[in-house]
Amino acid sequence: MRGESLFPTIGTKVRLVDRVVNEIQGLIVGGQLKPGAKLPPERELADKLGVSRTVIREAVRILVAKGLLETKPGVGTIVRHVTRDQIVEPLNLLVQIRNGGVSFEELHQVRSILEVEIAGLAASQATEADIAELEQLVAAMEATQNDTDVFAARDTDFHQALARMTYNPLLGLLLGVIRDLLEDYIALVTRHIDPARHVLPYHRQILERVAAKDVEGARQAMRAHLKQIRKNHEEALAALAAMQQSDASPT
Repeated sequence: MRGESLFPTIGTKVRLVDRVVNEIQGLIVGGQLKPGAKLPPERELADKLGVSRTVIREAVRILVAKGLLETKPGVGTIVRHVTRDQIVEPLNLLVQIRNGGVSFEELHQVRSILEVEIAGLAASQATEADIAELEQLVAAMEATQNDTDVFAARDTDFHQALARMTYNPLLGLLLGVIRDLLEDYIALVTRHIDPARHVLPYHRQILERVAAKDVEGARQAMRAHLKQIRKNHEEALAALAAMQQSDASPT
């Protein structure tokens, strides 16, 4: 912290609380206020920014709710370390509740846009340790194919691991936003298909192309996987329809 110049007088043209929130948030995002840094006492900060203590109190409350600050009794208000989960979880929830949910087509479109290039980037960037992790995840999928929920979790881990292997944090965040949706969807569909034929071979092919550093081959393997996912979806729908018809038939 560089003294009073870090907190310029706010003024009165826009709602003061919003101005204070934006000012402090900008200092955090810009790195001037680093994780663990302690804000000046309420009275001192109010004097520096030229606002009332009530305004400071409300602004701090908003920033705490955003996860950027935390207040500790006997310590004061400090800057939090912003984690990936703090960013992803609210977005994930928003995606799930929007208009009652997200359709298969919407989810598939997003996956088609993101995951083909993720596979290619992973093939160009993955280290030996990364490839070993993919091997472990595929082995875990093979071992749990009869446990739908665990299989779905490991399947989702595989795709999330690929995103991490691009070494582009934004891709990991974007895929993380749909992680819960993806896992729930995989669990639903896997109950009505044969993972050994309809899922596992495609993951093995993606792994092989990534391990071979074959960028275009990894993209093609992911496209083939996504094409099969659409077929899996159709097969699962047919199975569900047959079950419903059977339940509705008179005995």
